[in-house]
Amino acid sequence: MTEPRYFEISIVRWCGEFVCGRVTRAFFDHWKGRPEEDLANFMTAWDPAEREPDVPPARSDGSTPDNWHEFDDVEHISNAVANNNIIRVMEVEPDAVDGGFRQKPGGYEEDFEISAIAGDMPETFLKCVRSIEVDQDADDPANPVIVSKALAKGVDTVARCETSGPFDIRKLSISYIDFDGDDVVDSLAYDGVFLETEGQFSDGKGMVFYLGDLHTSSPEDSDIAPALTDVKVPGRLRLLAGTLWPSLRTALGAIFSLFGFPVFLLAMIGTAKYLQLFNLIELKGWALAIIETQGDVLDDIAEAAADYGVKFPAILADAVVIYLSIGNTLARAEKSDLLSVENEDSNHWGLFKEWFTKGRVDSLLLSLPQITRDGFVRLFWPLMMLYRLKTPFVVTGPGPSGDTISSSVPRRELADFARMVTEAHGTWKGQSIQDFRQIFVWHVVLVLGATALSAYAFRLLG
Repeated sequence: MTEPRYFEISIVRWCGEFVCGRVTRAFFDHWKGRPEEDLANFMTAWDPAEREPDVPPARSDGSTPDNWHEFDDVEHISNAVANNNIIRVMEVEPDAVDGGFRQKPGGYEEDFEISAIAGDMPETFLKCVRSIEVDQDADDPANPVIVSKALAKGVDTVARCETSGPFDIRKLSISYIDFDGDDVVDSLAYDGVFLETEGQFSDGKGMVFYLGDLHTSSPEDSDIAPALTDVKVPGRLRLLAGTLWPSLRTALGAIFSLFGFPVFLLAMIGTAKYLQLFNLIELKGWALAIIETQGDVLDDIAEAAADYGVKFPAILADAVVIYLSIGNTLARAEKSDLLSVENEDSNHWGLFKEWFTKGRVDSLLLSLPQITRDGFVRLFWPLMMLYRLKTPFVVTGPGPSGDTISSSVPRRELADFARMVTEAHGTWKGQSIQDFRQIFVWHVVLVLGATALSAYAFRLLG
């Protein structure tokens, strides 16, 4: 008898909570034309008493829900999206220790890009079960609604199937709801068998709220094309060219910060010594006087330290300052990404274990209390650079759902991310991409360039 095989199926990258609810015309008129920020503040207020006063009731019975996710009489779904996400399949086996499943050593494992394979798959692969369209430009809506989207990034919609043979991606069926441009997964089936799904982990990337006129349909009402539409997206060369100024701007911002500038100047002095040692620059006049003064101060510190039995050579002081100057720049670059993630309620030990078992440096950083991460990056920036070699890009600006996000993007996924945004908006506009590899290079270039220019200027003045 053939032994059964088990496969874990997960949809990776973009996911979220998508909510749509009917509102009164008075509520619609009150917020229509107001800044989205005002509406967002109203919807996300923890205490209803803190909301803006004198807002008309949202429901016809005179009530207004206390929480944004309760405006959901039209639709409320939390899942991954099918738009340009990845299907990750991993063979698992029963775990006798905890009664669950674990990855099977040497078992099958493969990633499938949904948009890349959709055109060659059976019609059952992607099936739209409902379409929700909201006209945001309507001034006189017949069915006024409010839409709330909480976008996240991670591993969601995880299921497990059992087969008697190898996994066949053509047997997988994804039913989804076209939620005003986001194809939110409704259910999964394998070889005709419905699969129970659950979430695994995700990182919140932003929220968006908007009002409009509701138009909804189902396959019985109209033909809804399940295929993903190809759109023209910016080429890789254009995307990489767009990283130059944001990366340089980040490096300059770090250098000219309150802490960064003094450290930058000290790093220049230390760098000048060694450039002169290798005859790469010539120090005269004021430049030479500054170098000699700094050398005398470090010698005095070293002698004082020696009286207490501590060896503190001048070369070590120079190395520490240069090291910290790079750490300051990289910490500044991380402020809008990993340093900004709030995870007070997260499983810190689980994140640390993930770093230890899978080598995920971002998990190590997120396992730390938020207040300590800045110092960690400054002190251990080489470790962060190893992580950023694989995930070098941070994109800020309009995301796939229209909200402003700040998201890390792996090196090979930048073009896919651009495609997902372009499909959602019809254009790639307003996004800023910084490249951590460039930020590091820019810092080194700025230190070396400023040192050489300063030495030349002082030589002319002398």
